[in-house]
Amino acid sequence: MLVFPQLSTGASALYPLTKLRMQRTVVNPLADGRTDVFADPDAAQAMWEMRASGLTRNEWDAIDNLFEQTAGGWKSFTFLDPTGNLLAWSEDFTGSAWALDALMASTAGIADPVGTTRATRFTNSAQSTGSVTQTLAAPADFQYCLSVWARSGAGSPVSLRVGATTGTFALGPAWKRLTMSAHSGAASDTVACAVEIDAGVVVDLFGMQLEAQLAASPYKQTGARGGVYSNARFASDELTVTAQSTDVFDALIQIVSTEN
Repeated sequence: MLVFPQLSTGASALYPLTKLRMQRTVVNPLADGRTDVFADPDAAQAMWEMRASGLTRNEWDAIDNLFEQTAGGWKSFTFLDPTGNLLAWSEDFTGSAWALDALMASTAGIADPVGTTRATRFTNSAQSTGSVTQTLAAPADFQYCLSVWARSGAGSPVSLRVGATTGTFALGPAWKRLTMSAHSGAASDTVACAVEIDAGVVVDLFGMQLEAQLAASPYKQTGARGGVYSNARFASDELTVTAQSTDVFDALIQIVSTEN
């Protein structure tokens, strides 16, 4: 898998970082003076601009190597949006992106920590631990942070899992945002993240989020589109870089994607 590299600090980008969302409208003037206006969704484009200052030699070499492998803007690569939630359907656990273990029942429309009713109640009726899992086409050896709001009226614990790394958290009747940082080191082109619920336990969940960084940022709701862009490209066949010293580089990097 060709993928835009993560920085040595575990961050997914250096700031300032700008993300633009561009849309195109087709305007067709008619002979009688009227005008037809149509949206052109196939021309929609997302663009990220990173003014990366202070890159180390290894960090710049990794970016430069990817640029060589893709021949500039010719070949595509996977880009993990530094500004977004990598998961799809962050609140709708019945969405096709999620896999629920057998005998894991879900009830939507539960009161959530932001004052609406978008949380989901999970009841594990099995005799063993059950999970709610989403698997992404992203490198398993990146640094990730998984977060979710959870509560349990019975005070039962719940576990978060990213790849092979698992953490267990105590719950109570009040909402609590759980966060877990993980770096599996495994060489794989997929990473699975999950909430694991013990047998016979009832847990409410809301707002699950995965980010390619050390700590959780404010929650971003997602629908069918998560923050993994598997068809991203460099916006130009040239990269602008300035060597400040033998091990310090400043670069202007622009990445685009036409994925909706």
